[in-house]
Amino acid sequence: MIGNISSIYSQNNLTLANVNAINNVAMTDKSKDNSNNQDVIKENLQSTKVTISEEAQRRLSVDKESQGGEKTESTSGLSQLSSEESQQVAELKSRDQEVRTHEMAHMMVGGNLVRKGASYTYQTGPDGQRYAVGGEVSIDSSAVSGDPSATIRKMQQVKRAALAPAEPSSQDRAVAAAAAQTEAAARQEMMQQTNEATKAE
Repeated sequence: MIGNISSIYSQNNLTLANVNAINNVAMTDKSKDNSNNQDVIKENLQSTKVTISEEAQRRLSVDKESQGGEKTESTSGLSQLSSEESQQVAELKSRDQEVRTHEMAHMMVGGNLVRKGASYTYQTGPDGQRYAVGGEVSIDSSAVSGDPSATIRKMQQVKRAALAPAEPSSQDRAVAAAAAQTEAAARQEMMQQTNEATKAE
């Protein structure tokens, strides 16, 4: 949502999988003749095992964490959630995307009138992640002193920025309505200036 400078709205664990310590490995001894090859393979399949040391397991765990980042964290967390919690996480993700898209639309159209980037209100989901559930963008909707023509252009941009999202909020509509009133006043002022200039001639 969008608001002017004096009135800004607000819209309403790490768990990694354990590494298996033992892996079965089939080994073949290529130096044996073909007659003994089958026996060697069979024997190795039954008896050969590789053990990973605790230090190697820790290093592997750290590597996975650094490479996977939040994606690994999120996926692992989701696997331990109940179906109700998983549903809640899905809803929060959807809401997060919706809020960010909404605020981005305001900022893109608002351009140089935006006084700061979007700020968000977060909610922590059952997976431990934070999701944006509300946001705000501060925009300058003040009239340009002594220049009604510039004020008209500015208010038109404010209206476009306020109504830029696919579903403007009630606050967005209120900002657009206020900008329309300021624009109308600027038009009236411009007409008066024109009339006075005509009389002076």
